[in-house]
Amino acid sequence: MPRSTLSLRRDDVVLVSFPFSDLSGQKLRPALIVGRPLGDDVILAFITSRTAAAVAAAEHAFTPHDPEFTITGLRTASRVRLNKVATLHRSLIRRRLGHIGPRTKRAVDRALRYVFQL
Repeated sequence: MPRSTLSLRRDDVVLVSFPFSDLSGQKLRPALIVGRPLGDDVILAFITSRTAAAVAAAEHAFTPHDPEFTITGLRTASRVRLNKVATLHRSLIRRRLGHIGPRTKRAVDRALRYVFQL
């Protein structure tokens, strides 16, 4: 596959063709880049707009009243599920929506440490 010319970095929010966990198909959805893009591979955590009353330790909620929400490029309240991670070829990324701010990054890093027991 040809390499995408899209400039990507950790903490970018992107739109990607994300596979279902059983690999039966894929869905276009937002995702958060959670690792440094190396070569043609990007490590992503998927973002869902399904909200819950309580946010799990493996998640971070993006809410419209959060001052850092607008820079994410998300349109609605969402959660990044840091236990739903995949390494995908960068050509599956359709576009960059935005990025997360420093406060959100700290919360995401805490959740990643929880998930991976770091």
